Amino acid sequence: MKKSFIGIIIIQVLILLTMVFRSEPFSLLSYINNSFVYGGTVLFIGLWVFVIRTGIFDIFTMSMRKVYKGKSTLEDDEMRSPSEIMAISSAPLLIIGGFTLAAMMISLIIYQM
Repeated sequence: MKKSFIGIIIIQVLILLTMVFRSEPFSLLSYINNSFVYGGTVLFIGLWVFVIRTGIFDIFTMSMRKVYKGKSTLEDDEMRSPSEIMAISSAPLLIIGGFTLAAMMISLIIYQM
């Protein structure tokens, strides 16, 4: 939870820094646009890590190894599956991206009023 809180603070600071250094005026619409980009990117990366960690690509890599077995010099035991290689957890990324997009949605509702 501490990682997620620190990540949320870092993303919010990055959004504010982006708003300051861009030539756009400092407004709620600028915050909405920037938070959509940052939140969407972090959420996409978190979902990508989640999909790889579930082992869905392990079947694909095993079948590709069988197809190209004659061309490969490595044994099947020497090559690890993608789910074993991915060592990071997707939960903090999903929490950070979800919170950022939720803050963007709240800001969008306020902007529309």
